[in-house]
Amino acid sequence: MSEKSELDSMESKNLIIVGAGGFGREVYAWVRQTFDLGREWRFRGFLDDNPAALDGMNYPAILGDIAAYDPGKNDYFLCGLGKPELKKKVVEVLRKKGARFASLVHPSVVMGHNVRMGAGVILCPRVVVTSDIRLGDFVTLNVGSAVGHDSVVGAYTQTSAFCDITGGVTIGEGVFMGSHAAVLPRVRVGDYAVIGAGSVALRDVPAGRTIYGNPARIFKMTSKVK
Repeated sequence: MSEKSELDSMESKNLIIVGAGGFGREVYAWVRQTFDLGREWRFRGFLDDNPAALDGMNYPAILGDIAAYDPGKNDYFLCGLGKPELKKKVVEVLRKKGARFASLVHPSVVMGHNVRMGAGVILCPRVVVTSDIRLGDFVTLNVGSAVGHDSVVGAYTQTSAFCDITGGVTIGEGVFMGSHAAVLPRVRVGDYAVIGAGSVALRDVPAGRTIYGNPARIFKMTSKVK
């Protein structure tokens, strides 16, 4: 069999985005710029509990509810949900059904040396990750965000656009950073903390707390730590 015939006989992998909200639709744009659609990959559609989420928009179909979907043998998923707690809950539901998750690294990402990534990571356009960095499962770094050397970013953490995680930082599980938020060198941020938009974390942030301002101050308890 010729090389062309072998390629033609390969089954395409189905790519499905979980969540058809704002971030899920952004992920769809990055999918079109990143994956070899039509040959190795085939985009099947979205999963969302709101069947009308894409009404009036020019997007592929919603395939059905998240919990009701049974993954096929060629299905791979990207999680397009922006809230860390919800993202973890949904991922666990699908993984119990045997779902496999792809990672997305946009072609414009600047990737340094010795960067280790878990499953289901999404790196959006113009993200920079420098050297000796560990990104946990289902970390999302949104447009223009950066992670400095020797930093650890915990599973399910989500940055908004243009966030700055500087050198030697430790980010816990499920942290959310608003647009233009920054964490200074060697600061530790606890699990499920929130760093508000435009805020600068100069010192350690306790788990489950929300901080705002520059310098950032504790604003409230975010939620029960997972």
